[in-house]
Amino acid sequence: MRAGPLMVLTVGILLAAGCRYDNCKFAPQSSYVPWVQEIEYPDADLCEADLAFDELSAPPSVRHPEELDKWPLSLDETIQLALANSRVIREIGGRVVSAPAGATTIFDPAIREADPRLGVEAALSEFDAQLTGRLFVEQSDRVFNNRFFGAGQLGLLSNTADFNLGIGKTAATGTQFLLENQTNYNRNNSTVNLFGSAYDTVYQASIRHPLLQGAGVEFNRIAGPQASPGNYNGVLIARINTDISLADFEAAVRDLLRDVETTYWELYFAYRDFDAKGIGRQLALESWQLEKRRADAGVRTGDQEAFARQQYYLAQIAVENALSGNKNGAGGVYAVESRLRSLLGLPATDGRIIVPSEEPSTVDIRFDWHESLASALTRRVELRRQKWNVKRRKLELVAARNFKKARVDLVGQYRWRGFGDDLFGKRNSFLGSAHDTLLDGSFQDWRFGIEVATPVGNRVGHAAARQAELWLAREQAVHDDMEREVASQLRAAFTELDRAYTVSRSNYNRRIATFIRLQAERQRNEKGQTDLDLVLDAQRQAVDAESSYYRAVVDYTLALVDLQYRRGTLMDHYGVFLTEGAWSEEAHCSAAKQIQRFRRKNINYGMTNPPPVSVGAYPQGYQAADPSFSGVPAISDDYAPLPPAAVPEVPDASYP
Repeated sequence: MRAGPLMVLTVGILLAAGCRYDNCKFAPQSSYVPWVQEIEYPDADLCEADLAFDELSAPPSVRHPEELDKWPLSLDETIQLALANSRVIREIGGRVVSAPAGATTIFDPAIREADPRLGVEAALSEFDAQLTGRLFVEQSDRVFNNRFFGAGQLGLLSNTADFNLGIGKTAATGTQFLLENQTNYNRNNSTVNLFGSAYDTVYQASIRHPLLQGAGVEFNRIAGPQASPGNYNGVLIARINTDISLADFEAAVRDLLRDVETTYWELYFAYRDFDAKGIGRQLALESWQLEKRRADAGVRTGDQEAFARQQYYLAQIAVENALSGNKNGAGGVYAVESRLRSLLGLPATDGRIIVPSEEPSTVDIRFDWHESLASALTRRVELRRQKWNVKRRKLELVAARNFKKARVDLVGQYRWRGFGDDLFGKRNSFLGSAHDTLLDGSFQDWRFGIEVATPVGNRVGHAAARQAELWLAREQAVHDDMEREVASQLRAAFTELDRAYTVSRSNYNRRIATFIRLQAERQRNEKGQTDLDLVLDAQRQAVDAESSYYRAVVDYTLALVDLQYRRGTLMDHYGVFLTEGAWSEEAHCSAAKQIQRFRRKNINYGMTNPPPVSVGAYPQGYQAADPSFSGVPAISDDYAPLPPAAVPEVPDASYP
């Protein structure tokens, strides 16, 4: 009878402790080892994937290029697709797969705003009223060796109850308010008690107001009431952190738009380069066929026919590479079109191939240097982000200097006490009701004083202030260097714009000359008046000039894009603006109250005369210093647009 439970307990302990791997005989190893060593996949409850595998067609191939349907797409449509399909802001290279934690999404600003540790609401919650309460009931039965400790009894049997309910709040000035009630009930068998059971209730109001450290609205809005040296997360700091996250999101959207347009024009060039290589292949084929007929007739030798055949297959290789791209994914219609699809958030394959329907710019567009420099120093989101960092460091310095002060608090407390045999009843007897004595005001006490606490020397406070000064100096130095770098980048963009335009003119003239030479060499070759290598060289030069011309035109268009990027006006150029979502009724009421304070104090937390940032449901703008300036760059009348190339006919030799 006694051994049974003991054996069960022993077996249970052994099973809980486990068994050695080599002595475990419950099942053969082959029944579980292959399964437990497999890679485990999480059973994540995901939404239905947008990717329909059965709808994805085979990827394009140089073996069957004619099977794809052409999809003409304008630049505006491309931008709209990119914005509509970009819950995740994509980058060239697909780094979201290798580093998903570093991806930027449309949820990031809201995630930052809703952060329960560092968000604005988290900072505001430090000032929320705190309601606390407790209720405990306890019975105690003790025996004492001394009647004195047992209140006249050898044993003391007591039943107690403690009830506490209070509400406290920290104001923006750092002042702490507390209002609470404490009620205690005690019933015991002591022979010296006035009543067998009694209630003791207290209503207490307390206040603690800091005079030096932790005092003031400015400090508490910067650091928060629970701040410590080096740890500041007040409302103003949290708001600045949110603004920084918004700047990061805007920069990611801007970079996406730049990458989309860059890839769009690279795809345009890939098509033009493919066409040029196709023309070169056709010319090489004609030359080979001509030499083949001459070799068969005995006019040419076999090595000359082989040389022409070699040039044809070399041109064929160039066509295949121009269509598909090399192994690194650079160049080629299919490779660039795949990158564009990735940026637009489109399926990898859908039986269609994107074809740009717009032509690159060939108009000589000129920008004013001083206006562009002023725009870059004002509109670049990187500078605005760094200015927020400088603003945050300035606020942190104010908070850090507060910790150099001693902690001196005024403390006040007032109590109303009540005592009685019952909590509410027995009002006609002496001390029969605890609340009656409370309302009579017979038992009141108060306390008022001052508390001082400070470490001798306060090395932590001085170190925090010194660190804040160094952080501010660092951020200001970084901002100054960023301005110099922005000016340098803008200068390089101006230089590149002029270079790209003049090179496009030179390539156009070169293209005309090469086609004139090619036409002359082909005519002489048909009459047998020139060498084969001169004809093939003219063909190669013509193909290279054709490709170089479109490369130069695309480079000029990309230089315009880069200049808008360096000016900080790229999103305006696309007509893309960031705006807030719909406001709640509470937000409108709060804004109506706060606008009076902003108008009265003329507060601008951002910058002097900020640029317009939204033309959405709630437009935001400013009065420019020069009302006559429209912000539109001037277009030169000295040169007309470059005429489109006609291939393979010789273009018009006249150039504006």
